[in-house]
Amino acid sequence: MTLRRKMGFQIAAMIVGLLLVSGTALWGLDGLYEDYGMALAGYQQLRDVFEVGSRLATAKTFLSPEHPDRARALFETEEAAGKFDLSTAGHEVAPEASVKEALAAVVAQLRTPPEAQAHDGDVLAADAGAVDEATGRIRDLAGAIRSAINAHKDSAVKKQKSTELLVALVSVTVVICAVLLGIVQYRGVMLPLGRLRRGVRKVAAGEFAERLSPLGGEEFKELADEFNRMAAELNGFYHQLEQKVEQKSKELVRSERLASVGFLAAGVAHEINNPLGIISGYAEYSLEQIRQKAAARNGAAGGTPNGNAEDDLAKSLQIICDEAFRCKDITGKLLSLARQGDEDRRAVCLAEVADQVVSIVGGLREYRDRRLTVVAPEGEADRRGLCVSAVEAEMKQVVLNLTLNALEASPTQGGEVRIDVARRGGLVELSVSDNGRGMEPQTLERVFEPFFTEKRGSADARGTRTHGTGLGLSITHAIVQSHGGSITAQSDGPAKGSRFIVQLPAMEEVKA
Repeated sequence: MTLRRKMGFQIAAMIVGLLLVSGTALWGLDGLYEDYGMALAGYQQLRDVFEVGSRLATAKTFLSPEHPDRARALFETEEAAGKFDLSTAGHEVAPEASVKEALAAVVAQLRTPPEAQAHDGDVLAADAGAVDEATGRIRDLAGAIRSAINAHKDSAVKKQKSTELLVALVSVTVVICAVLLGIVQYRGVMLPLGRLRRGVRKVAAGEFAERLSPLGGEEFKELADEFNRMAAELNGFYHQLEQKVEQKSKELVRSERLASVGFLAAGVAHEINNPLGIISGYAEYSLEQIRQKAAARNGAAGGTPNGNAEDDLAKSLQIICDEAFRCKDITGKLLSLARQGDEDRRAVCLAEVADQVVSIVGGLREYRDRRLTVVAPEGEADRRGLCVSAVEAEMKQVVLNLTLNALEASPTQGGEVRIDVARRGGLVELSVSDNGRGMEPQTLERVFEPFFTEKRGSADARGTRTHGTGLGLSITHAIVQSHGGSITAQSDGPAKGSRFIVQLPAMEEVKA
């Protein structure tokens, strides 16, 4: 039952209780009013009877032997009979009829002349006897009226007591029912509210797994369902927020590391780049001098090679040159990482950048055995939607780094790298995917960290040992972030390929 129906039932029950109390009181009052009317009518009739008796007593005084006056006695008797007729009109009963007959007999006796009566000497006595007879009957009637009045009084007292008792019983019953209904209503409202309040407090304390079981009316069941749905959504939001906080924390750590590497790169690259240039320059010059002198001596000796010492020295100088140039490459990448990209930005189409990178990389001999494709719209109007506001050289560097990494990770036989460029709402998305060696979960977490690489000491397709610096993806990440975009890495696991997704804000309007 719904709370609305419960309240309606309670209100209806209270109204019925009040009607019962009111009806009982009205019933008692109606009985009292009836007894009161009967007693009042009895008193009125008793007063009339007293008046009739008074006139009869007056008529008897006119019939005294000392001063007889039959005419006056007749007048009083007729007035008494008339008065009695008026008081008993419409409700004549047996006692009243006997009184009426006695009064009629008195009037007839007094109207009969003395000479017409049988005994002249006894006329006054006969008249007085008739009056006494009527007076006696009046007295009997008055006694009967008093008895009736007393009976009505007793009945009224009994009805009063019974009415008071009945009203009290009905009132107590109504009050008890109202209290019971109030308790039931209170429990039906306060218990679910208390459980809901405790649930809200637990949710406010971060216990989003709290659920409420349906209890109470339909409204509270619906409220419990809504609360459970809200708690489930909050629980999902909380876990999503935890994941986002963890992701942003990792990004913050990565950004701090990139910032520290940037400051370090600016100083280190500036300090050691010039000495490395001098070292590599003099090493190349010395190597060239040794080769020229060796060639001259070999010519003078008839083309016979002269000595292994010079060959060993040439090899040593060649190693010095290679390592010096590798150090210059590292410092160059550090400077690229530290550079803030203060060049003027313009509209750059990522599809065109991808085409340029493929045309450059596709001609390299070590990657000719791998398949490299670009998937992007061909129409000019569609390509205008793939433009971003960026430094073109930095965008080429991003695509080139991702493409080279994908090619290096792909197998020599059946290797495939694909570059997809598409519009995703207000973003331009460029993804580079391969079917190479893939990445483990721990690698995915650190793939954009500076100096983290899995290529140190690994062999390339020709069996040559490679020496990755671990700065390529860090530089790529820094460039994408400086352009207000994001880059993510995906992989289903080792030997299942990898995918790097770059998303940059698209330019709304680009002039052709």
